[in-house]
Amino acid sequence: IEPGLTDLQAAERALYQLPGVKAVYRDYAHAPALYTSTALINAPILWNNTGIGGQANAGAGVKLASMDGGIHKDAPMFSGAGYSYPPNFPPGGLGLTANNNGKIIVSRAYFRPWDPPSAGDENPWPGTQGTSHGVHTSGIAGGDIVNATYRGLSLGQISGVAPKAWLMSYRVFYNSVTNNGSFYNAEGIAALEDIVRDGAQALNNSWGGGPSSVGGQYDALDQALINAANAGVFIAMSNGNSGPEKATGDHPSSNYINVAASTT
Repeated sequence: IEPGLTDLQAAERALYQLPGVKAVYRDYAHAPALYTSTALINAPILWNNTGIGGQANAGAGVKLASMDGGIHKDAPMFSGAGYSYPPNFPPGGLGLTANNNGKIIVSRAYFRPWDPPSAGDENPWPGTQGTSHGVHTSGIAGGDIVNATYRGLSLGQISGVAPKAWLMSYRVFYNSVTNNGSFYNAEGIAALEDIVRDGAQALNNSWGGGPSSVGGQYDALDQALINAANAGVFIAMSNGNSGPEKATGDHPSSNYINVAASTT
């Protein structure tokens, strides 16, 4: 190690000197973040727009991606009943087909070789040790209309914002053998490349790095998000979940939509 350099700085310098290396970026962890749902954003007003044609038609024909903890094929909101796959779809293959059913049209998972899933969480859908966050966010974004009950209590009819959308699941959050539930830049970038390649039209990302996030031109994951937006994917990011202190906006680009945390 050269005098005055830390181990990390020395490692970066060594990587820069390797043949073919154009840039070196540090890796960061990202965690899920979400609270509430459709009533907060007045989704029923949108459903009644004549261009949409009611709640039952909202999102029809849209390929909506979730980069989160995975969508579960057995959840009633994601039933494939009445659905068929889009024509000539998808160009990059169906991924892990055991989770696909016509409502869910793509399922992929991004497990770290050096920190694999714990027992029971090695599927494209979350297991008993995995987070339900992706099921929650995907249900809000594109869950089909269902009559919901909880512990015997009828909750009436509920749905996501776009209940007739096709869903595409890119599982980056999982419970690892070291009980690490975060995803890192490397997995996130791989997922974003697949999201673009698979032809997603919209992407919901309810996660972030909190106040420690970097963002901007020196953040490889943020650049991948910008590239995906430039490729034509409409991207919505959660933001402000680490408040109320300053610097809680962990997605700084104007290329995608930032949705601030709200409270009821």
